[in-house]
Parts: sequence; structure tokens; C-alpha cells
Amino acid sequence: MTPIRLLVVAAIFAFAGAVQGQTISGTVRSANGPIVGATVRLLELDRIEHTGAQGEFSFSGVPRGVYRIFASETGYASVTRTVRLAGDVETTSFDLTESAVRLQQVVVSASPSARTDDEEYQSTTSRSQVELENSPGTSFAEKISDIPGVTVRRNGSAPSRPILRGLGDNEVLILENGLRMGDLATFDPAHATPIAALGISQVDVVRGPATILYGPSTIGGIVNVITDIVPRVSDHPFSGMAGAEGNSVSNESAGYFNNVYSTGNQAFRLSAGGVHADEIRIPARIYTDPGTGAEFNLDKMPQTFERSSEAGAGYAFRNEAGTIGIGAKHFEMNYGIPGVPPNPDFENVPPTTSRIEQKRNTVEFRSLLNSGLPAFATQLRLNANYNDYSHSEFPTAQDGTGVSDPQANHFHKREVNGVLQMLHRPVGKLQGALGLWTDIEDLTIEGDQPLGPNSRTTGLAGYAYEEYLAAENTHLQVGVRYDYNKIQTRPFAESTDPVFQTLSVSRTSNAVTASLGGVQQMTPEVTGSLSIARSFRAPTVQELFANGLDAASGTFSIGTADLSPETGLGVDASLKGNFANASFDVSPYANYIHNYIYAFLRGDTIQGFPVRKFGATSARLYGADASLTVQPVQHVALRASADYVNAEDTRKNVPLPFIPPLRGLLRATYQDRTYMGTIETRLAASQNRLGDGDTPTAGYAVVNAGFGLRFAQQRFVHNISIHCDNVFNKLYRDNLSVIKDFLPQPGRGFRLNYELVY
Repeated sequence: MTPIRLLVVAAIFAFAGAVQGQTISGTVRSANGPIVGATVRLLELDRIEHTGAQGEFSFSGVPRGVYRIFASETGYASVTRTVRLAGDVETTSFDLTESAVRLQQVVVSASPSARTDDEEYQSTTSRSQVELENSPGTSFAEKISDIPGVTVRRNGSAPSRPILRGLGDNEVLILENGLRMGDLATFDPAHATPIAALGISQVDVVRGPATILYGPSTIGGIVNVITDIVPRVSDHPFSGMAGAEGNSVSNESAGYFNNVYSTGNQAFRLSAGGVHADEIRIPARIYTDPGTGAEFNLDKMPQTFERSSEAGAGYAFRNEAGTIGIGAKHFEMNYGIPGVPPNPDFENVPPTTSRIEQKRNTVEFRSLLNSGLPAFATQLRLNANYNDYSHSEFPTAQDGTGVSDPQANHFHKREVNGVLQMLHRPVGKLQGALGLWTDIEDLTIEGDQPLGPNSRTTGLAGYAYEEYLAAENTHLQVGVRYDYNKIQTRPFAESTDPVFQTLSVSRTSNAVTASLGGVQQMTPEVTGSLSIARSFRAPTVQELFANGLDAASGTFSIGTADLSPETGLGVDASLKGNFANASFDVSPYANYIHNYIYAFLRGDTIQGFPVRKFGATSARLYGADASLTVQPVQHVALRASADYVNAEDTRKNVPLPFIPPLRGLLRATYQDRTYMGTIETRLAASQNRLGDGDTPTAGYAVVNAGFGLRFAQQRFVHNISIHCDNVFNKLYRDNLSVIKDFLPQPGRGFRLNYELVY
């Protein structure tokens, strides 16, 4: 019997024989009375509740033990309490102080269990649902681009992708609920991540190598998008949210609801949502296509529409033994890729716009057992998902009658990703986790222009993550991981590319990676951390064997079969302070990557398209992220942040291409328990430090503003906000934009958001 089957059988017996358990309850209040809708988190068990009409909360079915409970709400300073549950019921209370300064936040993605950000060994940041809604843009990547060290590569809105400290694509891992999505977003700048921003409850960003817990492809860090596909059993019969957004910059209308019905120890979840957006508005003027010199009078980005929809359902069961649940979601999106629009001069100025259709079906299983385990274990988790992802590209092609829309490429990917993790009992001052990880990807490519061969990629790993309490205020961490990766191509007799009809090649890579870290609490308010990590990434099937026209990006991609795995050495330090009226964070870093794999334009053409070739070099990236927030008077916060990255190809002694310039943010916020107002300026310096294929961009300053209010009715909390993004309709270009030489960033847009939490 396999380990996973053994775990499932053990879980069934554990749940069948478990008793009801004990209860932790309490209230969250302020000087003005109960706080409705505050978020209360039981960190060790990864459970969340929202306070009711009297500020009350409860966690039932809790085993006896010592727990930390975290309470937070917008407009208040967060508080963490330690509770010892020795009897049947334990009560606690939180008195939150009004504050416009955000203090601690809970991160679930950088350690074996959830903890506050000042306890992490790496640079981490978390964004809540409300904070995402108050950020400009439509995609989740755009909405986190104000985090220091996080930029966004744009190709329209739908294919936007986060860049962490100058690294993206296969060096940065985008996860959903800690698991892989089975998509193809790293294949090409035109490929989108199949996730809708309104359905996200939290986003965690881990900057720097996160290799131990999440495996290869994390040399630059991770972005973990939390969507709660599997519901959480609540002590409230009904819980969830409903939200809506409208944005004039693209005539966007979007909506989403997530409702959880809890009865006794069970929870049932239903969710649905969708986005309808037209082409993105830009400042009206004449724009010149750099390829042909043709001029176009435009006030919108051609072919930047988006249509998406999703629906999901889930079930969970909880008792003192733990939780177990399953959920499923269907997501589909049809979106455009911007470029030269159809025009009368087809012969000399062919259109380059295209569109892509995506469909993703995912099933996710989650379990957490905390009793009925072997004597050496305190907690056992099994999280796994199955993804069935399909993706079709429809390029706008010229024919004798004008414009046709034939199917060119079709991708179908099935992926299984699973993590089995055990927290062991402390051995003296040593405590930590042991884990097994697996990921199996099966990819087929068909159509007129196949980019690569059919293949299966198998990844296996085992890891240990240990922490040592050297002193009351000093924590040390060590981790080690072994990874095995195998790519097997499969001949496909029906391929239109004769190379892929017979290609049968096997590539195997393995590596040992490790991390060392330390956290020192210098004072009750100031914490310092240091992390050193060796990371690993095997080349993908595309980087090795690509050989075809990618019409969506307008290039002919060619792989390099003898590429070696990437290995990185990252050093990340951080100094954080959380005071009553101020907070700060300074994080310098350095990242050295051997066999850094990148794509470059070779300088020639095939079938009239520039050749995009994959190669390898050695790279060095260093820089710093910093932020400072102060509250000069009650309810008013002033924030300044900046980030800088210097990246170089150390073999050629030239800069790496498409690296973000020095950036800054100045923001003033008014925040009390009811009203919010904000005005900010986002700044970027010019970028003249250029690599192969890159072009310079000028500096810019863009102003955004917003106003919102929050009010409660019984246990229903309403959040309403209106924003003006790019207030002065400034024409500006971002260095990371794929279309920067032709089209600028979005123009002025008015955005209305509504959220109901219950």
C-alpha cells in the first residue's frame, strides 16, 4: 500500500473515532465597542473566523495545547495572543487600537505553518482581499506591483506576470493554495496565469530562494495565491464574501461570490464569478509600429479584451482529529494579445494581434491531522491537486481576403502535484518538519505550429526543515532537500513538425539544495533576519526542445538540448521594526545564478519571424527593498518605499535585459474605522542599463487616488471604494512591458469596488 493510501486510511479511522474537542472563544473590541468582521486566525491549525455582530468568535473542536491567535482589521493595529487550552473551554479577548499603520501580518507560505512576517527567515509580504481591491489594475500581478521588489511584466492585462527582484518566468513560482496550477504561463509572455483577482482571499509573496518547501523553479521566490477552493468549517452557519468591480479604463465589469454553509462539523462551498473587459484605453495620439514604421491613431490598445468565468464547489469535515476536504473549480478565459491592428496595408504592415483561449479544471484535496498520530509526530498534512489545462492560440493571419483566424497551436497539460508534510515533536530545542513532494506533468502540443514535443516531466523530492531555539529571542533554521527531475519526450506521428514525429529523448537532473537562516529579536519592536539558500532548477522541455513559430509573441522559438540545470546561491537580510506610530523594513539581497537560462533574439529570421533562442550564462543580481510608514497624527499614515536591482551577465560583463529601474512610492492614507482616503505617486527612474534586445525607457511619475468606506450591519460588513488610476492620464512606458516600444501603459481609469463579507 502506498504512503498516500495509508494516510487516507489513517485519516478515515482518526476522524471516525475522534471526539468533539474543546473550544477557544472570545471577543474583538475597540474603544468604540465590538468590531464586526475582524479576522481571527488560529495559527497552528490554519483556521480563520470572522467576528459576529457583538465582536464574538469561537474555534470549536480544538485539541488541548498552546496556541497563538492573531486578530486584525483594517484601520486597527493587529494583536497576537498566546492561549493555553487545558480544559474544555478557554476564553480570550482582543482590544484593538485604531491605527493607520499596518503592523504585523500573517504569512502562510514561507514556513511549515502560518506565522507573522517578523518571525520569517526570508523577506515576505502578504496582501489581503481588501488591499487587493484597493490596488490599480485588473490582474492579480498588477495589484501586487506596489510591494517593494515586485514589478509586473505587462502584455495587455490578462497575461501580466509578477517579476521578483528582476527574476520571472521559470525562476519565480506562481502557486494556488501552495500547489502548482498546471498552466503554461512561463512558456511565453503572451500566456496568462489562469486566476481571477476577485476570487483571491490573500496573496503571499516570498522574495528570494524558497527552495526547501516548494521545490525547483523558486530561485527568485514564490507568489502564493490563496483562493480557498477547499472550504473552511466555520462556527457560523453562513460565511463568505461577494464582490464586484467596474473599471472605465477597459469598460470592465467583474463579479464573484464565495458562500460557505457550515453545519456541525461539515462545510459546503459554492462559488462563481466572471470578468468582461474591452480594450484598454491609452492616451489618444499617433503611435508608431517599431517593426514597420507604420503610424496608427489609437486611443486603445488593440486586442486587449478579456472574458473569463469560473465556478467551484467544495466539501470539508472537521473535528478534534483535524480537517479533511476536497474542492473543484472550472476556470476559462478568452483574451487578446496586443500588437499591430488589422489595417488596409496588409502586405507591408501585417497585423500581429492574436487571441488565446484557456480552460482549467482543478480538483484539490487538503487534510490536516493533529491527533491519533505516531508518538514522534504532532501534525500531518497532505495537500494535493490535479489540473487539466487546455490552451489554444488563434493568431490573426493575413490571407487573400483580408484577415482569417485559424487555430495555430493547441496545448493540453495534465498535472498532479502533492505534498506530504509531518511536523515532528521537539527534540530538545530542535523542532521542524519532514516532507515528501511530487509533481508529474503530461504535455501534448498539436496544431499548425507546434512549439515543442509531447512530453512527461516527473519531479520527486524529500526535505527536512528544522528550527533551533538558540535563545529566547534567537531562532536558527536549517533545511536540506533532494530533488529528482526527469523529462521524457514522446514521438508524435501526427505532428506537423517532422522533428517531433520521431523525437524520443530522456533528460534526468538531480540536486541537493539547502538553506540556513536566523531571526534575532533585538527589541520588542525590532527584528533582524538573515537567510542563505542554494537553489536548483532543471531546464524545461520548452527550453530544451522548442522548435516552432509562436505567433502570439511574433517569434520563432528554438531550444538548446544541452542546457544544464540552473543553480543559485541567494543571500537575503532584513531589518524590520513595528512601533505604535511607525513601521519600517529594509531588505538587502544578492543572488548568484550559475547556468542562468534565458531567451534572446538571435538576430536572424525563420519564416519571416525573429528567432528566439534559449541559452545559458552566469548571472548576478543584487539590490535592496525598503519601506517606511509613519503616523504623524491619528488616522493619517505616510508611506515611502523603494526598490532597486542591479543585474549582470557575469560571463559577458553586460547587463541582463528587461530589469526594472529604481522605483519609488509615496502614499498618504487616511484610515479610521469607517472611512479611507488615499493619494499616491508611483515613480520610476529611466532605465538605460540595457541588455540584449532591450530598449531604453524614460522615468515617470503616476498619481492614483481613492476613497472608501466600511460599515457593518449585524455580522455583514460592507466595503465600498472608488478610485481614479493615472489621475492625469499620463503617457508613460514601463521597462518590463512586452509592447513598450509600440504602446504605453493604461491611461486614466475610474474604478468602483464593492465587497460584502459575512
